Amino acid sequence: MRRATIRKMIALLCALILTVSCMACGSKTESRENKSQPGKETADPTKTADPTKAADPTKAADPTGTPGGSSTELTASSGAPAAKKSMDDVMREAYEKFAYDLLNKMKPGETRMISPFSVYTALAMLANGADGNTLTQINDMLGLTNEERNAYMAGWIEELTREVEDGAAFTNADSVWIKDALANNVPAEFLATCANSYKAAVFKAAMDTGSIADINRWVAVNTKDMIKKIIDDLPQNCSMVLVNAISLEAKWMNPFETEQIRKDYDFTREDGTVKKVDMMMGEADGRYLENDLATGFVKSYKGGQFQYIALLPKEGVSVEQLVASLKPGTLEELRANAKHGDVYIGMPRYEEEYSVSLSESLQALGMKDAFDRNNSNFDRMITGVDGPTYITDVLHKTYISVDNEGTRAAAVTAILVATDACAEPSPSYRVVLDRPFVYMITDSEGLPIFIGTYE
Repeated sequence: MRRATIRKMIALLCALILTVSCMACGSKTESRENKSQPGKETADPTKTADPTKAADPTKAADPTGTPGGSSTELTASSGAPAAKKSMDDVMREAYEKFAYDLLNKMKPGETRMISPFSVYTALAMLANGADGNTLTQINDMLGLTNEERNAYMAGWIEELTREVEDGAAFTNADSVWIKDALANNVPAEFLATCANSYKAAVFKAAMDTGSIADINRWVAVNTKDMIKKIIDDLPQNCSMVLVNAISLEAKWMNPFETEQIRKDYDFTREDGTVKKVDMMMGEADGRYLENDLATGFVKSYKGGQFQYIALLPKEGVSVEQLVASLKPGTLEELRANAKHGDVYIGMPRYEEEYSVSLSESLQALGMKDAFDRNNSNFDRMITGVDGPTYITDVLHKTYISVDNEGTRAAAVTAILVATDACAEPSPSYRVVLDRPFVYMITDSEGLPIFIGTYE
């Protein structure tokens, strides 16, 4: 009896030992499996960033965390702090000139909505890869030199994105997407400038449909889903895409009450036709703006970082005439000469989306060589390739929603860069049925259902 009991205890102990061993084995196996899966490895600073891991909160959101993402984030920063300069009259004049010039070069007679900040930022990154006459034309258009502009933009972006208690939320994100086959052809200095001065995330991508999805996913994340897509297709020889995305969410300092909204209010277009809008009636900040061509007002958002400024052309003055009159210093002069008092206003509640290619407008501003494969010079952006590097398109998309509570707005600019050496030549064939021929109608397996000749 005692022996039987001892045997049972030994058997039970063996079973327990075997169970524990199996569990340990399974744990080691699982650990090995996890190490082989992307996104589950221990971070290694010598490796490229894992696209499936959560993004560093100090960086732009990683678009490849969604299943199907195919791009890999690279480490590009040199680690050196970026030079920063505060906004002053030199930068203000350069930026305002570009903003108003660009608006004037766009197609008149229709609603236009651009973010000169987004376009300027994307082009400022691009300029760091340009050289020769290409760089001269970009600098003439944007103003300043690369070094000056980078320092101003680094300081301005930091100022705009700083958190203010109960204030507006402004975000800025930049990214550089490089064709994987050319990752070693992009100078580290160019990428470091983008990463240090613009906090740009850098990705290696196949430039295929998966890459398009990744870029659009990055855009959606960094515009808080206000803009979900910027790119529909990429050229076959696309070598790089530079993207800027901004978003703004701001509440009025003094919101409109629901009872202040007038429904079905007449809004008369310049051609005399009338449409119905919801007109928000209330008060502005107490500053009345006026010059020879327009009257206007200022309405502030909470926190005081951002303001809504409206300019209404006077009778007999067209919107185009007003746009053409805008130049550096115009708003500063209007604000300086503002009359103070009670300013009663009406503004429509509206939501707009707008998308445009800026290629023609930018060329009209003098940035011609960048789009010309025979004259472009981006030797500081892509090196060691046989074919030229040039811009194929500059895409811009904006969104704005203005209601009684405040404003939501977003903008994206994408610069598509091509390198002819990247293009894989497609085979070329020619078949002309100019002699008697045989024809068939087959099933999906190629079996002829009908067969005949044409003679």
